[in-house]
Amino acid sequence: MNEVLRILDRLLKHKGYAIKKHPEYNLLPLKNFENFPVQKKIYNVFNTENHRIINNNILSLNICLRTCITKKRIREGKNKLTKVSYEKHFLKCIHSLVIAANEAVKNNKNVSLTVFDDHSEASSICKIELLLNKLKCNWRIITTKISGQGESLYEQFDFCRDKNSLFYFCEDDYLHTRSAINEMIDFYKNIYLETDSHLLIHPQEHELIYSQINYPSYILLGEHRRWRTISHTTHTFFTHSSVVDKYWKYFIDTKYVGNKKKRHLGSEKKTTDNLFHHIPGFSPIPAVAVHLQTENTLPPYFDWQEVWNKIGDS
Repeated sequence: MNEVLRILDRLLKHKGYAIKKHPEYNLLPLKNFENFPVQKKIYNVFNTENHRIINNNILSLNICLRTCITKKRIREGKNKLTKVSYEKHFLKCIHSLVIAANEAVKNNKNVSLTVFDDHSEASSICKIELLLNKLKCNWRIITTKISGQGESLYEQFDFCRDKNSLFYFCEDDYLHTRSAINEMIDFYKNIYLETDSHLLIHPQEHELIYSQINYPSYILLGEHRRWRTISHTTHTFFTHSSVVDKYWKYFIDTKYVGNKKKRHLGSEKKTTDNLFHHIPGFSPIPAVAVHLQTENTLPPYFDWQEVWNKIGDS
């Protein structure tokens, strides 16, 4: 802050105001507004570097679910939110994803699911398989080559690079609404066809949206809910495999998540949040899935207990 601004700041403080540096994050100017007469089309994200490739498959979805139900996690007792054992907590969240995947299949979506399991207990694997047997689509379980949160992250991202489809990367403590998968596929397809741009969807609003002062967004009106533009996410998100392959440099350091010495290198800020320099990001309002970890990870105004209670015992 230069001297003139310091003086103004001191003067304004007496009236209850303060001068703050404008956040780096800001919205790009809206282009071709006259071509978007309805709310569904208010955000033109056309970008020449993301021109649609005809053979990009946006009608098939691969779900990558990372699981880890080890003795250590089971011994942690009960989850503070759900008040059940951690094994039951994870299994019920996985069950919600199974229900959401089946709803998408019911709506004529081409879905498959791959579990990247980080060396769970054999008894827990059996319970996961019982849930996956309820799927109306193909599924398989892969035991990760190396144990660790970052290693499983890296492995699932690397797995998708040579595939031509949509991908949803998800963790075992996300609780999904029944329509979650179906709605994310539909929204992705609609925006992609309107703009010729790939995108990224985070299934719930990031906590920074409510904790960071002046987080501006465009709001789109979708068929079932509104969608907010974002520039922050966790490593749980929905995009196309070509995005991962094209911007692989942003995924390499995800292997450091959970590494005590290098975990800062694997943070979203250092890795996948960089994708927003190239493609648009969106979160649904209200959420279609929530990170059922702690109170702080939940979006506001979302009744997760209602979703939880509708799911049978796993």
